[in-house]
Amino acid sequence: MNVDIDLAWILEVAQRAGQSDPAIDDYGVAIAAVERHRAAIVGQDVYQGAYARAAALAHTLGRMRWLERSNLRVAVAVAHAYLIASDVPAKLDQERVSALATELKKETCTARSVAEVLRSWAL
Repeated sequence: MNVDIDLAWILEVAQRAGQSDPAIDDYGVAIAAVERHRAAIVGQDVYQGAYARAAALAHTLGRMRWLERSNLRVAVAVAHAYLIASDVPAKLDQERVSALATELKKETCTARSVAEVLRSWAL
């Protein structure tokens, strides 16, 4: 199931995950994440399936600075919330959160490598 989210959804998750902490420095990044997760070329989704779409969101939000302090925390929360909204069971614990944060910090990080980490969250 493809779930399309919007800017308001990301901002709501960001507010909860950042514990009202994040001051938004660049709304454009969140808007780009929204558009990226639902990108299509010639009627074909660029990111197919919940893991790939959640990864596109997390990659954009986690790699590009758009919040004052909570970029990685919010990227993890958005990926998790997207999987849950897509009816994909995903268990979060410190090890899984750390694995995603570590991946997002790598210079070689891609949406595909983030999707691989997210697949390890399956119950």
